[in-house]
Amino acid sequence: MKILRLTTLLDFGGQEKQYISFTEKPELLKNEYIFASVGYGGFAENVLKERGFSVKVFNLPVAHKNLKNIFTIAKWLKEIKPDLIHTAASEANFHGVLAAKLAGIPCVVVEEIGVPNNHSIIARQVFRFIYKFANVIIAISENVKNVIAEIKEAPINKIKVIYNPVSQPPSYPKIENKKFQWVFVSRLIARKNVTTLIKAFSKLNPEKRGILHIVGDGVERNVLEKEALELNLENEICFHGFQAEPEKFISQADVFVLPAFDEGFGIVIIEAMLQGKACLCGKGGGIPEYLTDNWNGWFFDPYSVDDLIVTMNHILGLNKQIINEIGEKAYSSVKDKFTIERYVENVEKLYNSLFK
Repeated sequence: MKILRLTTLLDFGGQEKQYISFTEKPELLKNEYIFASVGYGGFAENVLKERGFSVKVFNLPVAHKNLKNIFTIAKWLKEIKPDLIHTAASEANFHGVLAAKLAGIPCVVVEEIGVPNNHSIIARQVFRFIYKFANVIIAISENVKNVIAEIKEAPINKIKVIYNPVSQPPSYPKIENKKFQWVFVSRLIARKNVTTLIKAFSKLNPEKRGILHIVGDGVERNVLEKEALELNLENEICFHGFQAEPEKFISQADVFVLPAFDEGFGIVIIEAMLQGKACLCGKGGGIPEYLTDNWNGWFFDPYSVDDLIVTMNHILGLNKQIINEIGEKAYSSVKDKFTIERYVENVEKLYNSLFK
């Protein structure tokens, strides 16, 4: 089968990491795959091309209101004639599904990569309409599946949970540091809630709090850097920008921290756990499906700076051996759960079932 996987962007982020992991072992793939993005490309685009896959970057404005995108994508679909289109991310779902309908693509798979609990009434109506054209909807966690059903965007029997694949990160030696090392890796956007992390960090004992490393780029970077400067934390909060190998930074963490409000899955958390890192996360989304508070990591209320302060102080008060043991539990709990092999088997099995 010829399968098109269409997403919003092909730069860096959780969906892009899914594609990179999916294509890491091409010998596992039994179908022909084409990758495309409605908007711009970048890092993931280059990786996919280097691996020999066909990639189309439309460089279109990605907002849902740009209805011309539908016709542009539909015209291309008629040229390449895929047997199945698998869209992922809100804008790609919207434009891609309608384009597939216009182009007469026989099978449509839609993937919801976030928790849609903040969808407005209008958005719910729009996606309820869009999802009618899909043969099946993939949710990246049980939480995402349940929310889609609860807000009635699709019936629960039309939704299938397939967890993301996560590649085993390279191994890097840990350089011992006298100062405690907190590491955050993700896009710098409002949903990641980095401002709460900075505020909480500023309230910790300056002699014990250590260093906070912020790895990633995004629309909030300038605001966050200004906030750190105003709090006189420019020597204790390090902004590293986008990094092609964020695993190197994670490897130096005493604790990995992601304060996001509601991660649908959280690939970067699994990557940290696969490096044996204890993780501190905002409680919500799909994270509780693999992380248990005070066993293989910690949770806090992402809407409460005070709760994060209490939890960070608790961690700073622990012996590092205890933190390392929690990291070992983190590794053991995920090492066999989110493999590339399991993901490829599950997703290709789903594709094949649609043609029986």
